[in-house]
This record gives sequence, structure tokens and C-alpha cells, in this order.
Amino acid sequence: MNKFGRLSILSAICLSTLSANSQNKSDFGMDFNLGAEKKICNGVNFSLDAEARTQDNTSKIERWAVGGAFGIKLYNTKKFDIKTTIGWEMIWQNRLAECKDKYDTETQFIGGTPTEVTYLSGYNCTEHYWRRRHRGSIGLAASYKPSKRWSFSLKETYQYNHYCKASTSTDRYRLEDDEDPTSAIIYQDTNNKNVRAKDRSILRSKLTAQYNIKHSILEPYASVDYGCGLNYSTSKWKFTAGTDIKINKQSAIDIFYRYQTENDDDEPDGNLLGFGYKIKLK
Repeated sequence: MNKFGRLSILSAICLSTLSANSQNKSDFGMDFNLGAEKKICNGVNFSLDAEARTQDNTSKIERWAVGGAFGIKLYNTKKFDIKTTIGWEMIWQNRLAECKDKYDTETQFIGGTPTEVTYLSGYNCTEHYWRRRHRGSIGLAASYKPSKRWSFSLKETYQYNHYCKASTSTDRYRLEDDEDPTSAIIYQDTNNKNVRAKDRSILRSKLTAQYNIKHSILEPYASVDYGCGLNYSTSKWKFTAGTDIKINKQSAIDIFYRYQTENDDDEPDGNLLGFGYKIKLK
């Protein structure tokens, strides 16, 4: 391989690294969801939801999801009510390709003293892959309406997530000259990689405030959502502001902006712009 070809490969790897790392720093995506709700009997309803979400500055799909939930009112008055929910969801999540630097160490004698030196030896690049996830949840929500315009709600949700097995491949690139990062790559070795199944439980707390503007189709809202891992160490924050746009008594459009951040790699940090449609079936 000539020098131009070698440098082209190295440049492509560097660009892939920047693209993959961008999702860990800050990302922008869009969320599209469709929801339908049907009253089963007095105090019990069933809802069905479908979702599509993008990532990597909306250039790639981040997930597809579909799920359903039962809602049961335990206590209901004009100003205060309590509701429990039981739901299940299937998620297909797209994990982006990523490249990581590979470092090796060796002992060198510097001034007659043996010293361990760490140096860049190449790159390990993992291909993107899709992974299925089952999510079951049970929640308890309390809502309070002090007036016709204001409403407040607090929801506590336990989520159990089962991540199914997946497979991908890793290409290993090594440099010809470890002292020169632009040196030729002397070989490429592809290995299959199995991603193990795992189970994760999380407790989520969500506080929401909404205002019904008089003589307007707009019902703006704001919410704060905090998730805490129960069988693993993680924390996740979601800050959302948006509005429902009433079409009629049965349907509404939902537009929102969300900023989310977490200390895990389940979802990329950054900004999300969402659009949804909700309908109540007779």
C-alpha cells in the first residue's frame, strides 16, 4: 500500500472517532411519537404508543419503540387523584460505530533507570449494531389541580430493562511506527464481538407542572425527570418544556424541547426536539 493510501485509511479512522465521540459530548436528535388511549371501563384505560428517535445530529436513527400500558385510578376527586400504571415496551436501539485508541506499554531505560512508557499503538474500531430491549414498568402518580388552569403531578416509576444479546465486529488497526501517529497501518484484523445480555433496574421520579391558557388551544408544561439505577451505578436527568396544542376534545399535538444528561452510555447527552400526536378513542 502506498503512502497516500495509508494516510487515507488513517484519516477515515480519525473522522469516525470524532463522529462517534460527538454523541458522548453533546448531540441533537428528534423524537416522533404517536399515542392512543381507550377507556376500558370506569377508572381503567389502555394506552398504546409508538416512537421513533434520531441521533448523531439527526443523521441516524437512534431507536424504534412500541409499547402499551394500563392505567387504573385508585382515588379521584375534582382536585386530587391517584393513579397506577402497568406497562411493557419493546425498543430497538441503534448503537453507533466507535473507534478507541489502543495503547501499549514497554520498559525503556532512561538515564540508566528502567521506566514504563505508554505509547499509541493503533485503533480498535467497532461497527454499529442494533440491540433489542424489553422494558416493563409499574408506576404510581398523584396529580393536584388547585384551579381550573394549573395542574401539578408527581410520578414514581420502577422500570426493569432486559437488554438482549447482540453481535458486531471489531477491526484492529496497528501503526507501523509507534512514535509517529501518521505512520502507515500495517494490518487490519477483524474479530466478531458478542455483546452479552444484561438486566437493569431504575427508579424514576418525574415532577410536572401544566397551565391551561384561557381561550387558547395551548397548554404549556414543564417537567423534571430524575432516574437512579438500582442494580447499577447511574443517574439520569431530563429537563423538558413544551406545550399541548388542542385540536378537539379527543386529540392534541405535543411539541417539546428536552435536555438530557446521564453518567451512562444508554442514551447520548444533549438536546432533543419532539413532536407527538395523542388521541382518545371513544
